[in-house]
Amino acid sequence: PGTVIPTASPADGEMKVGDDICITGYIMDSYCIDLGHFLDNDDTVTLREPEEHSFHCLLDVPVCYNSGFNVLGEKDAQTGLHCLGYRIDDTEAVLAAGRAAGSNVQSDTHYTCDTCSGGASDAVAGYRATVKGTVKEMGDGTKSVTGQPLLSNIQMLDASVVCESPAPQTVCLSMDDVEQAAAQVPVSEPEPVEETEPVEETEEPEPEPCSLDFCVELSVSYLLAYTVNGGGTITMELTYDGNGWVGIGFSENGMMVGSDAVIGSTDVGIPQKYRMTALSVDTDTAIQLMSPEEQTLTDATVEFKDGQTVMKFTKIMKEPNQIEISMGNNIMLGAYGARPTIGLHARKMGFAINLSSGASEEKAIPFMSAWLAHGIIAFIAWGVLVPTAVQSAIMRSLFKGPMWFKLHQNINATAMALTVVVFAIGVAVTSKEGAVHFENSHERMGLAMFIIAVLQVLDGAKRPHAPGSGEEKTLSRKAWEIGHRLGGVALLACGFWQMDSGIKLYAIKFNGAGSSQENSVILGYWVWIGFVVAMLVIGGVYFKLLRSEMKSVDQNDDGSKEEQVGRTARISGEVDEEADA
Repeated sequence: PGTVIPTASPADGEMKVGDDICITGYIMDSYCIDLGHFLDNDDTVTLREPEEHSFHCLLDVPVCYNSGFNVLGEKDAQTGLHCLGYRIDDTEAVLAAGRAAGSNVQSDTHYTCDTCSGGASDAVAGYRATVKGTVKEMGDGTKSVTGQPLLSNIQMLDASVVCESPAPQTVCLSMDDVEQAAAQVPVSEPEPVEETEPVEETEEPEPEPCSLDFCVELSVSYLLAYTVNGGGTITMELTYDGNGWVGIGFSENGMMVGSDAVIGSTDVGIPQKYRMTALSVDTDTAIQLMSPEEQTLTDATVEFKDGQTVMKFTKIMKEPNQIEISMGNNIMLGAYGARPTIGLHARKMGFAINLSSGASEEKAIPFMSAWLAHGIIAFIAWGVLVPTAVQSAIMRSLFKGPMWFKLHQNINATAMALTVVVFAIGVAVTSKEGAVHFENSHERMGLAMFIIAVLQVLDGAKRPHAPGSGEEKTLSRKAWEIGHRLGGVALLACGFWQMDSGIKLYAIKFNGAGSSQENSVILGYWVWIGFVVAMLVIGGVYFKLLRSEMKSVDQNDDGSKEEQVGRTARISGEVDEEADA
């Protein structure tokens, strides 16, 4: 290990055409090897850190997967670079296996693999597999990808499959070799006499990426091209490196709700105009198809070809009851989905663009901090304070005198004050966004909880007095306790659902739907809620058993009935401590 073999024929005489080879290693496209870094991350060195190679770059981008695949050898201890390994002559086999192994859930560390079919628990980068094949040819004798043995009869297996014997080592390059190879990629410094000759722009997914007057790269895999025509129309073309729905929105404030959009999907067949009506995981709720009279797009097409989804249309820039597109500054929204069926976006972006100059800049979605504060304060109120207040009532016998009631009352009062703040933020920001109030289930639940919480507080303030020492509860007190407890439990359960719903809405609104970050937050949230519920249940069961035991002792006691009631009341914490508080 670590020995650099100077020729392309590894371990002279140890390998020949027809030999069966089994090797476990990282799968890498030839383009990124020759480039020296990953196409979607130029801060990397391809052979040094293949574990950082995104499934998106490997399997979604045509210039990468069309260059052919290789299975890399082990890392050379002297150079820190992986050896070149073996070429694979079956691109389709690699694509099928890799896309099945990779996650299509949005990641906050790597670009999303839109053609992958795996879930959140699957890898987003560093595709490693065991490859079995037969040596078809030995290579051209150079210290490069083309100099390595080519394998045919390919079997793509999980990396956990162990080869019976190690494959012969292939060429291991030095950093000088890598830099020399990258310098040969025709992307820079042509000779003066060759400046007018076609130069292959190998760093671009397409040799001619801008088919119209102006182009805007919305992301590494999403390109907008446009031409402003005479007669008040604009022609737009959106190209997405993957098979999914594509869309562009026209907004007055950068928000999705209230915007107009053109969305294209090969499932639907032609691009159509929509209104963005709500933030919802339900597509029928989130978007509304414009009427047939408003479907004025011309030359509208959408197709999936050569690994790309391309939507093209011509739109009238100023139409009645629609957001106007001006020759000056505009706010637009770009989005695409990981599947042709229109649904949740895999990624979205906001940008400001001047159509006259083609100048554009990314535009942050507004009110992100306000909605984050809304969620954090709600969690403090309903995920921490309210359960603590309930627990103080359940474990009242642990406290002396009215201490439990003071805790219960003050903590609930603080939670109610925070609830007012949460409600005010929600109403105020929704108004600023220009959205309809209480339109979705989260907003309606929030309104219902706010009203019930106010009534619960007033109900507690006007409660019938608890019995004094030696007294029995009145009928009105018993009825009040049942109603107050049921109301509290219902509010707490609704609060748990409401916070989960809020996390999902925040993810949809701010480009994290289905992401590992969203999944981690939801998992952490429900772990906490599970702990809270367990403590409430355990506390309730324990003190119910304790009260039952004390009542049993009282029944066998020779004391008077009044003394028995008093002892039981003291254990239950049901003496008139509220009156003393």
